[in-house]
Amino acid sequence: MKNFDANATADKLVFQTVVATPKPRVLDMELTRKGPTTLAKPGGPVEVTPVGMLPTVNFLVDPIIQRFAPETTFVMQGGKPPALVRFAGPRNYAGQKIIIE
Repeated sequence: MKNFDANATADKLVFQTVVATPKPRVLDMELTRKGPTTLAKPGGPVEVTPVGMLPTVNFLVDPIIQRFAPETTFVMQGGKPPALVRFAGPRNYAGQKIIIE
């Protein structure tokens, strides 16, 4: 995330990663930065920027893939380096969701 601004186009960044499936595969992931917001936390509100992450293949297949691999949302706090404030997303793709704060 620290190099997001240098590599993003229109608040979107696509990068390649290796996915640990039974057979390792290279997959494109898309990060989308959303507008800044405030998160209510004990001790006072925190200024954060939500970032969504989705797998991408191409515009025809993406809607099908995203039904099985939903968007994962990270909430980042500004600073050097950015700090993870909250993660809300699937623990696995069997539908079990978790929240880390």
